[in-house]
Amino acid sequence: MLFKGETREIVRNYPGAERGSGRRIWELDFLRGFTILLMVIDHFMFDLAYLFSRDWIKQGGAAEAVARFAKMWWDHGASWVGATRDVVQVICLCIFFGLCGGSTIFSRDNATRAMKTMLAAAVITLGTYLASVLDIIDAADVITFGVLHMLALATLVVAGVYALTRLAKKRADLIFVIVSAVLAGVIFLADYLIGQADVAVNDWLFPLHVDFADPRLMGGDYFPLIPYLGYAFAGAAVVTLLYGGGRSLLPRLDGGWNRPFRFVGRHTLVIVIVHQVANMLLLALVTAAFVDPGNFVIF
Repeated sequence: MLFKGETREIVRNYPGAERGSGRRIWELDFLRGFTILLMVIDHFMFDLAYLFSRDWIKQGGAAEAVARFAKMWWDHGASWVGATRDVVQVICLCIFFGLCGGSTIFSRDNATRAMKTMLAAAVITLGTYLASVLDIIDAADVITFGVLHMLALATLVVAGVYALTRLAKKRADLIFVIVSAVLAGVIFLADYLIGQADVAVNDWLFPLHVDFADPRLMGGDYFPLIPYLGYAFAGAAVVTLLYGGGRSLLPRLDGGWNRPFRFVGRHTLVIVIVHQVANMLLLALVTAAFVDPGNFVIF
């Protein structure tokens, strides 16, 4: 049993696993893939609402109805559609960032994983900057500290704490759960206290908290370490508590039905990088072919 010193059942990516071993905990991949797919849909609706809606609305009919629904999706609570979207987003962010923290106990090389994520974040920043130069998006939408930037730093921080707790000769997992839970609580408390305090904008502390950030630098996707690092630590505690033994809790539910979600969950980084380009190309093609023939909108 967990916390009593027995060896874990080895799963792929767990530090002690042999390379090439095929087992993974399916529900973790499923949850990650499910949240990523919802993110892709969310950004698809953003692109339609803010980049293509004018051209779709002026055509009337079904195109106008779809575009107006996309605008409702992003109205942040002005309608039941926007209110539902905002609630679902918070839940998905908690799961996604929590799985980021929980993944540290299964990764053979968290430093390499973090560096790959940071490189991908740099590509996103460069890509959105070039898109703003080409007037495809507004300069205010350039991503300077988005989800990948936060995930890269969170991975390093949580992995560092995990490595320190592994120095304990006994009950290292239990220590990691306790430390992670405490750190999550401290970060959430810090978020509340900073929100109540009168703090000044500070470019050096820009990645730390929204109250330190100049609105001009927040861009189209901004996830500061406080409070989102707290979600990562909370997830690390929960995943270690539930899956520290390296076993699925729902093995009988595993099967071919979840394969598409698991595939997405295993290729999160690639999908995060390419999905916006794919979204816009798809919308451009649909617009030019069916909505407003010959008008690709973004070209």
